[in-house]
Amino acid sequence: MAVELLSKTIEVNSKELTYRYRFSKKAKYLQLRISQQQLELVIPHRISFAEGEKFLTGKLDWVSSHAHLFHSAKKHYLFGKEITLRLQSDLFLEKYRVSFQNDVLIFNVPQKNIYSAEELYEKYLLHVAKKYLPERAGELSIKHGFLVNRFSVRGQQTRWGSCSRRGNISLNYNLIKFRKEVIDYVIVHELCHLRQLNHSRKFWNEVAQILPHYKSLKKELKKLSL
Repeated sequence: MAVELLSKTIEVNSKELTYRYRFSKKAKYLQLRISQQQLELVIPHRISFAEGEKFLTGKLDWVSSHAHLFHSAKKHYLFGKEITLRLQSDLFLEKYRVSFQNDVLIFNVPQKNIYSAEELYEKYLLHVAKKYLPERAGELSIKHGFLVNRFSVRGQQTRWGSCSRRGNISLNYNLIKFRKEVIDYVIVHELCHLRQLNHSRKFWNEVAQILPHYKSLKKELKKLSL
């Protein structure tokens, strides 16, 4: 199941620009491209991210000249709802604090904060995902009679989830951006691979028995750009 790219930020013309990056087994060279109105860095799998970032830094003139082609603002989601990020610095704060008010995710940070709002958002998604995804996956596995060896939460670059022959299921923390019904679809998809480790008609029949409307959820998963 394909997944959108990981993201970071870089300063261009005194403005923070979010770009996406991915490691590729097919790419032979570092590449910069504009995909879906966003800057994308493609890194051959044998090259480190640090080298890729250095390459990007050396191409800032090119990035600046194409800035008009990028989205003016990246959208952020939490459980299917579009939210706004806010960074608030507190002189007397020693630890990071997070609150959520009226669809605004507020990061209260110490004065010596080293993270951007985008980086804190990614950390928050991972924190929420590590609690929600295994719990929900456990509930669905028990409800529908699946025997799972282990659940894990990761930041896969090419998949929403995966299932191994040993019964281990891994889920992508970025799923927390979707509605809970869409999250359930991905979980059920991977659970059904425990019985059919393929995408045959038998596999999709297994999925349909649990989620008769899975096709609409599958389309929704592809629609949202992360």
